[in-house]
Amino acid sequence: MTNFEVRIWYNYHDRNIINEIDESLSIKEQAKQAHFLRNKYRSEARKLMKDRELAENLNTNNSNKSFEYYETKYMEQGYSSNILYKKIIEASTRSNKLINKQFGLA
Repeated sequence: MTNFEVRIWYNYHDRNIINEIDESLSIKEQAKQAHFLRNKYRSEARKLMKDRELAENLNTNNSNKSFEYYETKYMEQGYSSNILYKKIIEASTRSNKLINKQFGLA
């Protein structure tokens, strides 16, 4: 797929992460689900890209980070408990505005 087509595909899946989360789980488990899905869709999008050079560059320079990375990041920003996990969910369902703007999707 072209980079533009992949971006549309990715945005669609990214926006729908919130609908795929099992709300019967604890907020932490919901955050883990959202984070997992975000990384899954990012990886899948890169596999779909016809531009293999860019895909490999993204894998190298913008790799998927662990759930613990984001837990620590938000703890260091002063968030805790449910708010911390809500922040992870929000971040997992928010795509990069600058990239969307480059493709005229913002």
